Amino acid sequence: MNEKLLNDVLTKINKALDKFLEGEKQEIKFNEDFAYIFHKNNLKPVKNFDYKPLDNLLGIDYQKEELLRNTQKFVEGKPANNAILWGERGTGKSTLVKSVCYKFKDKGLKIIQVLKEDILSIFNLYDVIEQNKDYRFIIFIDDLSFEPQEKEYKEFKTIIDGTIYEIPENLLFYVTSNRKNLIPIKFSDREKDEETRFSDALEEKLSLIDRFGLRLGFYQMDKNTYLKIVELYAKKYEVEMETQKLHLLAMRYAREMGALNARVALQFIKSL
Repeated sequence: MNEKLLNDVLTKINKALDKFLEGEKQEIKFNEDFAYIFHKNNLKPVKNFDYKPLDNLLGIDYQKEELLRNTQKFVEGKPANNAILWGERGTGKSTLVKSVCYKFKDKGLKIIQVLKEDILSIFNLYDVIEQNKDYRFIIFIDDLSFEPQEKEYKEFKTIIDGTIYEIPENLLFYVTSNRKNLIPIKFSDREKDEETRFSDALEEKLSLIDRFGLRLGFYQMDKNTYLKIVELYAKKYEVEMETQKLHLLAMRYAREMGALNARVALQFIKSL
């Protein structure tokens, strides 16, 4: 290999290593997009953002009203809370977050989705968020929970509450989870460590959920609400079927799936 070729190869390797170790500097133009994905320290715009009109989200009126009110305050520069939406699967938690945020996209609100595997890198976003004070940012973490043996929740507490640094004023966290407290709390925790009081262990686990001033529960919906959603999706997908038969098949499908929720309603319509 000649000297020039060797130098070219070494230069490319050095550039690749610099990019890996320091992260590629990005020039994000927040005036061009509304939604972003943060993954492996890269912030990428989302061009085909998935949301539903708020009027189509049935059976969660209270949750919708509270999240809208909190987001409205945040967009207006007023004090607002980090929010956790917890509860039954398929009840519209993630859809509500996305749809509420979309409502305010013309008010300077941006949504950044972060996967669980990247949550400990969130602090790397703080500088770019701080430098773009003309916009308000929601960091969205979907389906978050921790197992008892996972210790990342301790670091995550400091990320969303700050340590020696201050969380950007134009940032909130919206999180969804199937678990009310994000971390399972079991009676067996009493016996894990004889030197630690049970109350201390409990406080340690509950301290994460304390970072969320708005906590909204989602529950399995009733039959009538489920059937209304079925009718809504049937109209959207132009399913032509007598209503009584549609309801009968929809309830049969729900029994087989073991749940009454919006996700099951959509899956039923797609199965026809």
